[in-house]
Amino acid sequence: MRFLGTVVSAAILIFLVYLLVGWIADGYFDANIVPDGAVPDAWAAPDAWSEWRDILIVFTALFWMLAGVVMVALLAALVFLVILVRRILRENAVPAIDSLKASLDNVRGATEFAGETVASPIIRTYAVVKGVRTGLGAITNLPDRIRGRRKKGRK
Repeated sequence: MRFLGTVVSAAILIFLVYLLVGWIADGYFDANIVPDGAVPDAWAAPDAWSEWRDILIVFTALFWMLAGVVMVALLAALVFLVILVRRILRENAVPAIDSLKASLDNVRGATEFAGETVASPIIRTYAVVKGVRTGLGAITNLPDRIRGRRKKGRK
């Protein structure tokens, strides 16, 4: 069965190649491989370059129309995609951003609370200790300053 399909396919292919070669040879070289008189009122291959030009103009117009249809389809798909993305952003991204904003507000509140309850007393204590040390240092260095001497290591 496979052999029979191969033979039939080969016969059809050979016939189509014969028709194509005959069409080209009849149009370009004025060879009469497929006689026009064999089939009355049949379409014959073009005999002049102007006829080929006209056929190419028609095919070019068909391809431009096809390109226009494809462009309109792509534009419609792009508009649909933009509408879909906007809807997804409105339904999913906006609630997620609101949730993220709420979480950031919670973190900011926790940071402020920690700063007020933990860091602020430590800073105040350190400031007092530093003030006392500076005051004691000023009092203990008073005679050295009066005499104009400097400690070793200071300029």
